[in-house]
Amino acid sequence: MGNEKMWSSLMTPTFLFLSFFSVGLPQNPGSATDESDNYPPFWDQINGDIAEFPVQNNKTIIDPWNYLDRLQMYKILITQSNKYFAGFGQNNTGNVLWAVTLFCGELYKTGRYSEPPNSSICAYEAGGPGCISINSGWGGITFYMIVISFLAAIESEFLTNLPYEVELIPREEYRSNFCYSIVECRATYPQVMDAANQYYQYLQSRKIVSIIRDIPKYDTDEDTVIFYMWKLHRTAVEVGQLKFSDISFYSSETERDFTKDFLLAIEFCEDARYRPYFESSAEFLVGFPHRLLTDQDHHILTSSFSVREKALLNSVRLISKVNGITGSDTISAKEVTSLSHLLSLNNNLGEGRSCRCGGRRETQIRAAGLSEVPGCRSLWLAVRDYTVDE
Repeated sequence: MGNEKMWSSLMTPTFLFLSFFSVGLPQNPGSATDESDNYPPFWDQINGDIAEFPVQNNKTIIDPWNYLDRLQMYKILITQSNKYFAGFGQNNTGNVLWAVTLFCGELYKTGRYSEPPNSSICAYEAGGPGCISINSGWGGITFYMIVISFLAAIESEFLTNLPYEVELIPREEYRSNFCYSIVECRATYPQVMDAANQYYQYLQSRKIVSIIRDIPKYDTDEDTVIFYMWKLHRTAVEVGQLKFSDISFYSSETERDFTKDFLLAIEFCEDARYRPYFESSAEFLVGFPHRLLTDQDHHILTSSFSVREKALLNSVRLISKVNGITGSDTISAKEVTSLSHLLSLNNNLGEGRSCRCGGRRETQIRAAGLSEVPGCRSLWLAVRDYTVDE
């Protein structure tokens, strides 16, 4: 999607998505309040030191298809960059890499790194870390973000004083789809390497402006660094989505469609400069579906899904529809005001009740002016018939 088209159709879908998670949806019953529960599985088993990886023939060996190795790469990047984000949150919670790191753990915990259609292979096991299936669409798409980010950190000399040369263990399956070295990634996916280098070079250019309680504070601009991080993420995901769109990489057609819709919603969040810090990312992921979707989930979301999960699943599906309807039309301030009113009418999502836009609800929507906005009739019709099932 081109930048002009993206920006012209951005406002309404982004507004819808972020509003669903800022209108005070209640916590899920029994949801954890301990911050430590929000960290990825097995986070406490790694320390963010590259020396933890095994060494063979004077080379540091990393398996990007091993969950713990992939998580360790994230932790190394967070540990090495925390100093640039000291002013963004206490206890290193303001690092902009938290969103993708927590998401890595969520994908593993919800079984989305498992082998389709046999979800027992590379499935999440609380007793010990496991593998990431090379046939997993989610595992393939996220490969480009972490592996190329890590290799670019070495190429740009953001990661320095490495004790040994780093070697990633390649897989023969889909060999041409992936890259496992700086040279290979630079030749195959230069756009992702460039985006990653731009991010690291920005951090390296920052200067210390003050020292508070022995902690240096850098002149890191929040909007700028978030822009570079999300630009890297989008560039990497775009590569992955092109290669992992086939249904064979997913447990069902519904899961494949959810993947596409969810990543589209994240794309809009990127343009809105969504703050990818620890607390905001952990709160957002409370609504991420706890299991792989089946085709039976397409029309009816059963009681096994929480209120927050239903809100997320339905909102990303709606965003996809809205995005298709709005296309490249410019969204006016009046449309945003009308949609704001619509969202306030639909706040009972948070109470888990069935919400059908018809009858009196339809009258209220008409009163909000949504159906009368020029060029917005088709959007109103789509939202009017939108249903959230219990």
